[in-house]
Amino acid sequence: MTGRAAIFLSSLAFLAMAAAMVWLFHEMSSAPEVPVMIERGGMPARHAAAPQTRAVVDAGQPADAAATAQQADLAAELADGLARPDALPGEALLGFKSAEALAAFRARAAQNGLEVISHDPTLLSVRLRFKDLGALREELAAHREDITHAGPNLIARIPGLPAQPQTDTNNAGGSAPFRSQGLDLIGAPASRAGWGKGTTVAVLDSGVLDHPALQNVSVTHLDLVNDGQPFHGHGTAMASLIAGSDGQVGGISPGTTILDVRVADPQGNSNTALLAEGIMRAVGAGAQVINISLGSMQSSPVLEQAVQHALARGVVIVAAAGNEQANALSFPAGLPGVVSVGAVDATGTQAWFSNSGRGLTLAAPGVGIVSAYADGKLVIGSGTSQAAAIVSGTAAYLLGKGYQGVNVPTVLARSARPTGAPQTAVGAGILRIP
Repeated sequence: MTGRAAIFLSSLAFLAMAAAMVWLFHEMSSAPEVPVMIERGGMPARHAAAPQTRAVVDAGQPADAAATAQQADLAAELADGLARPDALPGEALLGFKSAEALAAFRARAAQNGLEVISHDPTLLSVRLRFKDLGALREELAAHREDITHAGPNLIARIPGLPAQPQTDTNNAGGSAPFRSQGLDLIGAPASRAGWGKGTTVAVLDSGVLDHPALQNVSVTHLDLVNDGQPFHGHGTAMASLIAGSDGQVGGISPGTTILDVRVADPQGNSNTALLAEGIMRAVGAGAQVINISLGSMQSSPVLEQAVQHALARGVVIVAAAGNEQANALSFPAGLPGVVSVGAVDATGTQAWFSNSGRGLTLAAPGVGIVSAYADGKLVIGSGTSQAAAIVSGTAAYLLGKGYQGVNVPTVLARSARPTGAPQTAVGAGILRIP
């Protein structure tokens, strides 16, 4: 009896174990999936993720909840951008995932009350005007899968000077004027005939006027503002500092060709869409250097795409850091790959108005600089605008000497004269002719 009892009890234990295994297998099969989180770079995450329930959807179709969240994110992105004080009222910039999506939007825009001001088939972007924000939101919701970004068209300006100096206590406060082009400080020789020969510098600005300082310079004009208004003299000043051949106003590279791309109105106002268009048109026209002595205080995807398009083709982009005496660079100076330029005075000290910030490449003369202006006149002006133009002329000189565009930013930074000031104030130092 004892042996039979032992066999019976063993059989019961085996059956109980088998039942437990069946139950455990069932529970494991129906448990929520725990995805393995992967960090950028392909390494497993250090912390395990909480269990997540994956929504089951048809192939190619997002879950309703996910689609709604994406639409809400895009609408919120647009609303936040349009609320900025520097956003152009009634305008927006959209980016698309494909040429087909862009074409489809352009075909239906008018019937939805949206006016396409301009579009770029390379950047897959549209600048549009709207009267009813609700209609634009409906467009975003209905075609969310076709759109990569939606945001404002931000105002960009030719920078003036702050009304109240020394609001940035970290700024060195340099104010000694050059009363010249500042070329002695950067080591430029008196004779520069032929410098920049064979190169083209695009001046994205307020337009370049006829002037005695530019009478021997080849200038091609492209007006993207096209408002029929008189030109602001700022663009003429920049062109003279880059390529002027006059005895009183001598530019760095008088042998270069100027491509005048007008993107700013008589008040010096522009916008990020026009800047992006100007960059694309300059690249298409064969410019090897693009001088941008204006900017906005925030970037935008379309401007970033245009800059990357130019850099990928070996174009040197030189941009003014800004005159707001801020602790941040204006844009596009603040974008990676752009030669961002601050200003110094005649003593080599950071100019009192010059913006500081991480990513500043170098500094150049920018206080009391003599240049050409409207109506055949000369003017003494100050700003990171002047400093950027002098650097652009130097970039043209290097290209004329055989340097490759992709190497010019490094050459400029390595040749700069250190001042002991922080890199956020003057970058690698003061421009020196290599």
